[in-house]
Amino acid sequence: MRRAVILAHHDPDGIVDPHVVKALERYRGVADRLVVVSTAARRLPGALAGTVDTFLARDNTGYDFGSWRAGLAALSPRGAFDAPGYDEVLCVNDSVYGPLADPAPLMNDPRTAGADLWGMVLSRQPPRGGGRTPRPHLQSWFFAARRALLAAPSWQRFWEGVTALDTKAAVVARYELGLSERAAAGFRVAGLYDAGLAPPAGWADVAAHLSPRRPLRSWRLLRKARRPLHNPAELLPARLLAAGVPYLKVALLRVNHYGLDPRVVRAGLAAAAAAGGYDAALVDAHLARITARG
Repeated sequence: MRRAVILAHHDPDGIVDPHVVKALERYRGVADRLVVVSTAARRLPGALAGTVDTFLARDNTGYDFGSWRAGLAALSPRGAFDAPGYDEVLCVNDSVYGPLADPAPLMNDPRTAGADLWGMVLSRQPPRGGGRTPRPHLQSWFFAARRALLAAPSWQRFWEGVTALDTKAAVVARYELGLSERAAAGFRVAGLYDAGLAPPAGWADVAAHLSPRRPLRSWRLLRKARRPLHNPAELLPARLLAAGVPYLKVALLRVNHYGLDPRVVRAGLAAAAAAGGYDAALVDAHLARITARG
């Protein structure tokens, strides 16, 4: 299978962080062509010489979907977004730490083997307009399209319609959800972790994060965990790692929307990193830099 990988990059300091360099080195092993599209850096660091095949610098508009659109266009010389000559195109970004292990086994996982559009996490969004059926949401920090979908008119129309939007919420509503609902309409969508098949969040998922010394934070976590719809990448990191998803969201350690215990999260990260041959110091250094910026 011929595969292209497109990484959408952004950094507030305009650099390619060492944890991103590590990610690209690992993606190189599964990519016949590796493309980086950056809205921050003007050039690649010397450490990536010979690793990246195509580097594109663009203005900081359109969020990651604008970068993936540019990358797909670079793979499609006829002006379409069908990446001729490739059986699969993998789109990723740098909002996660990882892959914490070799990504090669992910490419042939039986849970996604028959899918046309697949990724790491298939979550559920609240229904639109007060409906009753949750909406499937293939989280866009890692998604891959296979040949049947790449050649589909719905895929072409979707990327033709990608324009710069003003807010991240608008990007999620139109493009992240639209990826599953419009670009892949009629095709099979799958994730290594599928929230629709997994049991609800329970005591075992949050117990280690609760503390009588932090009653307010613990109460908020319990309340949020009881909601039927949530973001498993930020609420259930241990579940994802156990499911073979070798990534951790940067926001989980920087923003921590659910109020998880950072020590527990870091312990899980350290164990996964050690098992996968990943240097967890890359995470510490990146967090120290972006935290110092405020």
